Amino acid sequence: MSGQLLSTKRKASSISSSTVTSVASSIQSEDPILSKLCKSIISTKSHKVSFAIAGGGSKAVSSLVSTPGASSVLMNGEILYDRNSFCQYISQHLKHSQHMLEQIDNYQSKDGKFGFASSGAATLLSQAALHHSFQQAQQIDLMKNKVLAVGCTSTLVSHGREDRKSRAYISVAGGDGKVTKWDILLSNQNKGKNGEEARRDRSQEETLLAELILSSIQQYSCDEQQFTIDAHALLDRDGDEIQVSTNTPSFYSSNSTEFIENAARMVIDNNDKTDAIILGMDRETRELSPLGHTVLPSDPIIFPGSFNPPHIGHVTLATAAVKTLTRKKQQELSEYFTSKDSDILESMWNTSDFQSFKHITNDTVKEGPFTVLFEMSLTNADKPAMEPSEASRRAQLFGTLTNDKEAQSEIPQDWGVILTSASLFIDKVRVLQKYLSPSGCDSSNRKKRKITFVIGTDTMVRIINPKYYNGYDGMLEAVREMGDNGVHFVVGGRLEQIKTEDGEKAKFVSGEEELKDLPVDVRDMFTIIQESDFRVDVSSTELRAKMAKASTTTN
Repeated sequence: MSGQLLSTKRKASSISSSTVTSVASSIQSEDPILSKLCKSIISTKSHKVSFAIAGGGSKAVSSLVSTPGASSVLMNGEILYDRNSFCQYISQHLKHSQHMLEQIDNYQSKDGKFGFASSGAATLLSQAALHHSFQQAQQIDLMKNKVLAVGCTSTLVSHGREDRKSRAYISVAGGDGKVTKWDILLSNQNKGKNGEEARRDRSQEETLLAELILSSIQQYSCDEQQFTIDAHALLDRDGDEIQVSTNTPSFYSSNSTEFIENAARMVIDNNDKTDAIILGMDRETRELSPLGHTVLPSDPIIFPGSFNPPHIGHVTLATAAVKTLTRKKQQELSEYFTSKDSDILESMWNTSDFQSFKHITNDTVKEGPFTVLFEMSLTNADKPAMEPSEASRRAQLFGTLTNDKEAQSEIPQDWGVILTSASLFIDKVRVLQKYLSPSGCDSSNRKKRKITFVIGTDTMVRIINPKYYNGYDGMLEAVREMGDNGVHFVVGGRLEQIKTEDGEKAKFVSGEEELKDLPVDVRDMFTIIQESDFRVDVSSTELRAKMAKASTTTN
């Protein structure tokens, strides 16, 4: 046996890259429909696609890969042929998506066990692939508007079972978690609608299923003027069947206001352990609505606040935080690549990060690749929970800022709103950490920044005030614990009126004075935003008064 294995390995190692390329090309050229579908999907570039395929249909991935330009639309392709790989993939990506799992049905076989070839199994695959895509996308805008995930399970014709009808299940999930399902029955009849006289063999069913998978993607990607193929036209045998249905998250609504209210209610009630939901902006409608899964890009900027209402001061501070962290990250990468202290995984992640920062100059520093999430805690230990309608109102006011000429230029490149049930910083860290995308921090032995909070100097002063911790040592211990969890703070200053001999005088308070006597490791957890990057004096109280006055005047 060992000799046979060794022989097999030798044969495998002798296959050249040119042979692999040739085989991939021949796969595509064998079927003109596959070729046309791939070219059509790539030409639109409207989505970034991920596949999770268990069983037949893998030719959809290989055909797309062998088509020039595939990198512009393909994110990843998982072929989960072994049941353990299926189980591990699902469990890895859907462990924090209980609200999504509860909506999946039609997954049991006749004996009551889990059906690995079922409509429910395909939906699980598409949702897991969607979650995986979110982790790779690293931007809320891409998650909301570009990501598309396809899951497929099937039982195709096998040797000695040619009399059996084949079944396939395709599930396509968009950024909001809404799923379109295709349940397909492939006939075992010899006669086709176009006069064919032979039953499809395994290879033909593989090709057909690949065509159907790509056709399902095309429904999302192509307009009427482009090449399209109706799935019914591909099913050309007597007895072929297809049923199309949809599956939506439990809180889904086509009305954005109601959609956000439902999401807020889930976070407040926490019935299924949903403690955070992200809202992203639809590029076409310019409205905010929930994402299908809660996934934070790595190294995100979290801006906590009540946002009643959100205003230009908030978005300006957020952009200033992006500038500050971009410069900091560039310095970190520069120091890393000029040092000799590295390991293979850290080098891998830093090299990948470098691609996003190498073209950033001081003139474009506000375009640094950081995502800002404006965080609204809907629960409070000392007050009743926020009403879902109020949470929706405040969230949607962020959308109005995108139409404000003054605020437009200050809005971060990538941003969203996150609703949580965490009122204290220690709770925010606990909740948000489990949703972070994998990053170099996970493979590094060094203490690294995982999540950054944007705060004002008044909040910073409270964080380092010993009276809240039963003394100075208690404060250091608590703050260091956050640091051990990868927490960092970016601090925006404020304008204060200082009494002098000549009367009151405006002074910009940066927070540097309050930090100077702290131990170095604690002080390094805070990065001060320079006054040149941020100084906007806007009062939320004044804005609320203006809004109330405007409402009274209108009525």
